[in-house]
Amino acid sequence: MQLYLCVFAAAHQRYPNIIQLSARPWLYELGIQRLANVPDQVLDDFVNKGIDSIYLLGVFEIGEYGKHFDKTDSGLLNDYQKILPDFSMEDVIGCPFAIVDYSVNNEEIATESEMLYFKSRLNKRGMMLYLDYVPNHSAVDALLVSSNPDLFVKDTFKDAGRQYSNGIYYGGDVLWNIFWRDTLQFNFFNPETIKYRIADLKKIAKLADGVRCDSAQIVMNDVFEGNWGDIVFSQGYQKPLKEFWEVAIAELKAEFPEFKFVAEVYNEQLGDTLKQIGFDYLYDKVGLYDKLSAGNIDDIKNYIKTRSNKLPFGTHFVENHDEARAAAHFGSTYVADAAALISFTLPGMRFHFQGQWLGRKNKLEIHLRRSYNMQKDIDQPTIMDYDILLPILKDPIWHEGEWQYIEINGTDDCWRLMAWTWESKTQNVLVVINYSDQYAFGFVKLDVHDGTIVFEDKMIGEKYERNGQEIRNNGLYVGVDKYWGSIFYYNK
Repeated sequence: MQLYLCVFAAAHQRYPNIIQLSARPWLYELGIQRLANVPDQVLDDFVNKGIDSIYLLGVFEIGEYGKHFDKTDSGLLNDYQKILPDFSMEDVIGCPFAIVDYSVNNEEIATESEMLYFKSRLNKRGMMLYLDYVPNHSAVDALLVSSNPDLFVKDTFKDAGRQYSNGIYYGGDVLWNIFWRDTLQFNFFNPETIKYRIADLKKIAKLADGVRCDSAQIVMNDVFEGNWGDIVFSQGYQKPLKEFWEVAIAELKAEFPEFKFVAEVYNEQLGDTLKQIGFDYLYDKVGLYDKLSAGNIDDIKNYIKTRSNKLPFGTHFVENHDEARAAAHFGSTYVADAAALISFTLPGMRFHFQGQWLGRKNKLEIHLRRSYNMQKDIDQPTIMDYDILLPILKDPIWHEGEWQYIEINGTDDCWRLMAWTWESKTQNVLVVINYSDQYAFGFVKLDVHDGTIVFEDKMIGEKYERNGQEIRNNGLYVGVDKYWGSIFYYNK
């Protein structure tokens, strides 16, 4: 297949709608073997659903060590049996985060030119491409392990549970006693490591429009010191004056000014630091996701109200490759869909995951090419909910408008409801969501003109006429069923 590479001008959206696709499972599900063979209709369908960015997970080269490890480790094999009861060894594809080299996986996905061609197809449609970056570690069989061993944390071999046979430590987090035994730990207090790691980022920036940085907090100076300081300090290494990310992002943005950085981070304070030193978006996991999971309405509302300056930089999601499927995690598809309605009508990056719109309950594990019972693991009400929500989120107001949290008052059960508005020069939107197990109603005061105000609830396609003065003085009456919401478009 001959490829003709063209450069298309495409711009990052404010508050993008992004979907994460696991590259090899996605191709397997489509029934094709190369990224270049993805049909135009598949990409057009994403555009029609309002998706303006694709995060393609796992496109870089992985080694034979990682593949063998994933097929022989007893713990992983037990996990596969639970997640995919009918799995075979052909389903085990190797962890995409045990990266040998930041070259495109030609054997299973694409050549570099095919990857650039895929990016051009996205950009032509106004979509951006995000790829992975795993800063903390490399695969055990990466070439750097033998050619540049000083780039890694190493010591005399003495602990088979934490070290590979060459004395290099497995990638991981000592404080949490987590070690990924198909990877080896980079030494971020070695200045040469910083150079190599930035060079890999530049390889990615030549292929994509943005990058999702795996476990971004784990390579921050204080965290790295807590994990590995006792070893590297004894070998003469010193704590850098600047954070790795501060140096890396500044260097990347000087050469690729529109390139975007998304941080996987699970600590709000560390996330604040990452934002200050250049990240564009931060995982909103320990904030919004965890509070939606706990289900305490007051905690959810308080988080949203008090984070108005942080929400725009959050990556809001209800599922991804690390977490359980939303339909399973939240206990039911209707609670999951209500959580999505909250997450995706707030300012910030709206992060969707492969299979989420189908209401799948069975996890797509990163070591496997498929999830269980894919033909039947589908929920029609969830499909209908996203068929309603996604076209709404295509409207410019969700990217260009200004967001504001508003209070609901006037009844004993209005505490069950939460609301916010979006305003632009041409559109006004009121969002009211009931994240509880009972019907609730209340009154919302809006700054509207006198006369007739027309409200259209896009979730059900109904229109209502109300008096503007009454709304200003007493509030708009809103009633919302359990785990549901209304999205009213209205004139001011």
